[in-house]
Amino acid sequence: MPISERTVRRRRSEAGLGSYIAAEKPALWAENVAKRLEWALKYKDWTVQNWKRVIWSDESSIWIGVNPRRQWVICPPEERLNRKYVKKTFKSAQVKVMVCACFTGERLGPLVVCNDGGIGADEYEDILYDVLFSLIDDLLQPPEDLDTIQVVDENSFLFMHDNAPCHKAAHILEFLKENHVPVMQWPPQSPDLNPIENLWAHLKARFHKRFLELFSHPSKSLEARYRYGEILQEVWYSQGMELVEVLIQSMPRRVQAVIDTKGGWTKY
Repeated sequence: MPISERTVRRRRSEAGLGSYIAAEKPALWAENVAKRLEWALKYKDWTVQNWKRVIWSDESSIWIGVNPRRQWVICPPEERLNRKYVKKTFKSAQVKVMVCACFTGERLGPLVVCNDGGIGADEYEDILYDVLFSLIDDLLQPPEDLDTIQVVDENSFLFMHDNAPCHKAAHILEFLKENHVPVMQWPPQSPDLNPIENLWAHLKARFHKRFLELFSHPSKSLEARYRYGEILQEVWYSQGMELVEVLIQSMPRRVQAVIDTKGGWTKY
């Protein structure tokens, strides 16, 4: 039809339609949807207290010097290239740091900086010692009554990790079983159900702010990478439990959102 772009915009607004950047979500096949719904129905009656005993874990990549958040600026059109309005990037020295961490509704677990070269099953086993078992030792303090025998089961804690290949390696599954670690069966393609994803976003934003305060540009040197790791751990441990509490409080709503969409995507 021979109508102008302005007319289309006006009619779109009149119809109550907006223009948005497309939401990015993992692809969901029918099998994924079914497993997400099955998981949600299994945990639909869990309370916040139940969710507090889950040990949430994940790995994440952090690009040094890259602002993880979209930046909006308000300025005169002719000032868009003024230094104070420009989001700076560093293509010449792209540096990535991989970290792994876990937490429960009661406390933050350790954050470790992983070695370069990716995470295989052997590396993941080492990470479990540093991250998971360190937190479990804190959670399972010896009882004051020495005559009491403490039995570890799903009522003590429940370990959550996703379906990454290194997590599902046969010897990792056997390793967790031998160490009596109850593991939550996790639905595929479901980062929206893991509250640590929100902690990663918070961590990356706070780390980037610290980076801008301390460095002029990213560096690939071993000394710089070691320093990045120190700052990441500092930022992780200093964030407190206020956001964690909010995220754990959201778990019943996340579960219900999956049920409402019959296993589909949620807003989280």
